[in-house]
Amino acid sequence: MKKNKATSSAPDPFLRRNVLQTARKIVLKLGTKVLLSHHHDIDSGRMQKLVDDVAFFRQAGYTFSIVTSGAVGLGMNIMGLEKRPQDLKKIQALAAIGQNMLMQKWSAIFKKSNLRVGQILLTYDVIENRKRFLYARDCLNTLIDYGIVPIVNENDSVAVDELKFGDNDLLSALTAHLMDADLLVLFTDTDGLYDKNPHFSAEAKKISFLQEIDDSLFQSIQDSRNNLSLGGMRSKLMAAQLASRSGTGVVIANGFSPDLKGILKGENTGTFIKPVEKNLKNKKKWIFFNQKIKGKIFIDRGAEDAVVHHRKSLLPGGVIRTEKQFDEGSVVGIFNQENRLIGKGISYFSSQDIEKIKGRKTSHIKTILGEGYYEEIIHRDNLIIL
Repeated sequence: MKKNKATSSAPDPFLRRNVLQTARKIVLKLGTKVLLSHHHDIDSGRMQKLVDDVAFFRQAGYTFSIVTSGAVGLGMNIMGLEKRPQDLKKIQALAAIGQNMLMQKWSAIFKKSNLRVGQILLTYDVIENRKRFLYARDCLNTLIDYGIVPIVNENDSVAVDELKFGDNDLLSALTAHLMDADLLVLFTDTDGLYDKNPHFSAEAKKISFLQEIDDSLFQSIQDSRNNLSLGGMRSKLMAAQLASRSGTGVVIANGFSPDLKGILKGENTGTFIKPVEKNLKNKKKWIFFNQKIKGKIFIDRGAEDAVVHHRKSLLPGGVIRTEKQFDEGSVVGIFNQENRLIGKGISYFSSQDIEKIKGRKTSHIKTILGEGYYEEIIHRDNLIIL
């Protein structure tokens, strides 16, 4: 692996222990490979140990949410299929068949530890629609207030491409944001991140600490997938990047022998990604997590300097052009003259109206569009710089 900013920092045992030992709100993500055995069924013994650990920490005041895959895999088992189909309708049907079985199995495992669970099924539009996002957050936190462990999954039986997360790694990062989690644990088929694929190279070395995740790291990842799962190490890094940049610590650890107690004691288990100390308001975190921008606004260098270095609102005078049609209230990307994404925000104007006022002074908005419009295209309170 090429040495880069993400891997050059020396491990900081004190930082790791401080973050992990003080974490109280925790999201655990289990993918299909970890959850289901080679018989396409949940490994109840392994999961029972993990749930027993959850029960142990619950008594000490910790709260947990579980993000789980496996509905499609269980549906495949019920239907006697070895390979995941490519046809969307078949995947949706398998998810509908397997989801009920998935919740039955989780309920049975948690019941042995005297815990109850509640199901939350989400699609990507919970990120795109602010109101739905807040309803999902309230539901999740109310379950926790009731003493219930939320079991979160993507609603694969109704999700189409534009409504899909792609895999549950991104969903786990969103869940961490919804419950304002201190820690996200991504259980995978290796003991963390390695400089080479440990399944194919005996020389692979584990990276135990990441100061941050930058773009160069993704170029070095050798992914592995199987007939059951969608995610790989790349998607886990993307989820870890989102979670850590919004203030949540992340651990990528071995799910075949999950050591939750060791992780929460701060032991050198898996790969630890340091949370970025950012005091982002909840609304800005929602914008940050909104990955599918509805359109693009291109700005000149003067506007770039104003919004990036001086944290100013985006005014019409600095806009060069728009790309793709979008409505007012949409989350859009802000691009500089080099076509680089520098920020995201909620636009007060549609793309059609921006085209009418671009390059003009704020005082001209009333003359061009009439009464009742904002002075800013994107207010600084609705704008994040990447």
